[in-house]
Formats: sequence, C-alpha cells, structure tokens
Amino acid sequence: MPQYALPLQPQGVEIVLWHLLETQGEGHEWGLHFPQRQTATMPAARQAEHRAVAFALSHLLGHGEWRLSHNDEGKPQLHIRDESPAQAVSISHARMGEDVWAAVAMWTEADIRGGIDLVLTDDARVTRVAPRVMSPQEQSKWRGCEAWAWATKEAMFKGHGPELEFQSQALLKDGKGIPGNEIGTLRGEVRGTPWAGAWCKVRERLLLVWGA
Repeated sequence: MPQYALPLQPQGVEIVLWHLLETQGEGHEWGLHFPQRQTATMPAARQAEHRAVAFALSHLLGHGEWRLSHNDEGKPQLHIRDESPAQAVSISHARMGEDVWAAVAMWTEADIRGGIDLVLTDDARVTRVAPRVMSPQEQSKWRGCEAWAWATKEAMFKGHGPELEFQSQALLKDGKGIPGNEIGTLRGEVRGTPWAGAWCKVRERLLLVWGA
C-alpha cells in the first residue's frame, strides 16, 4: 500500500506518510494543486516529490479539492475548497534509493506551530553539516545519532522559523529509544521554550520526526 501505517499513533496531529509507486499520478492533473509552481517544466525527480505530496494531502483530507501556496516566509499554506483562511500544513519528502516518500502533517489546534521532517539515518550529508547546526554539547551527546538532531531542528524550523538559529535556539535535549528502537519521543527547546516531539523509523533507514 502506498500509505505507510505509522507504528506510533500521534496525539494532536494528523500525519500521512506516503510511499510513491513508480507510475502513480502520471497522467493525473496533480499539478493543479500547486498553482505557484511550474510543475510541467520540473525535473522528473521534483515532479515525483510533488506527486507524492499531492497523494498524501488528498488522502489526509479525504478529497482532492485543495491547493497549496506558500506565504512570504516560504511556509506552505493549504487552501481547502473555498474556505478561508488558509490552514498551516507541514511537509517533507525524501528519497530512499529510487523510492520517493512524502510526509504531511496538520495539527488539530490551529495555533500550534508544528513541524515534520524526513531524513535518512545514514545520510552522510547530515554528519558533514552537523558542526554548523549543532552546539558543541549536542555534537558530543548525539555523536553517531546526528540524523535525529538534524530532523528535530528541521521540524522546529518549519514550525518556528524562518528566523531560528540552529546552534543556540533549536536544541534537542533528550530522546528516548535513540538509536536502537523503531519509535521514540523527543524533548527540546525552541528559543528557551519547551518543545515536544516523537519519531519513528521506516524500513530501518528512513527517519520521520514531528513535534511542536
């Protein structure tokens, strides 16, 4: 099934994790959901990411009467039918080999500033960027588990950015189950305010993090 059943049932947030099948969405007018994007001229890889997001959001909403825009800060906004105002939504996508995955999340309380992120636990780029986005204390504490810290900071940024200094204002303090378990919880701070989240692994290598 293209929708992946999460092993951990989230509280206060609706999440859909979608595994795009190779030809899914071809010939479908999925591009109409993204009026700000020139989807027809996108590289094939970017088209696949947008198709995955389109299917995930349609599944989450239960219909296809929506479109996605971005505000001045670059955050995605979901326009459902002709309803106003737009609703906040968090989106992430990743590739695992030739497979395309997309995660979408909507928090049940409109004023919650939540975020979601997908990352491969063995992505070498995460280790390389760690010194630029992690405090010295975090680098020591999460050595070998940088993917959890990176995904947490990305989720924090999506909820509380764009002006968020990763090394000092978006901190992962504690995480249960890291790295050996398949699911766990997260605790951190955003600008000194408590932040709580959770995570799960998909097919051993794909890490999904969400929180607010």
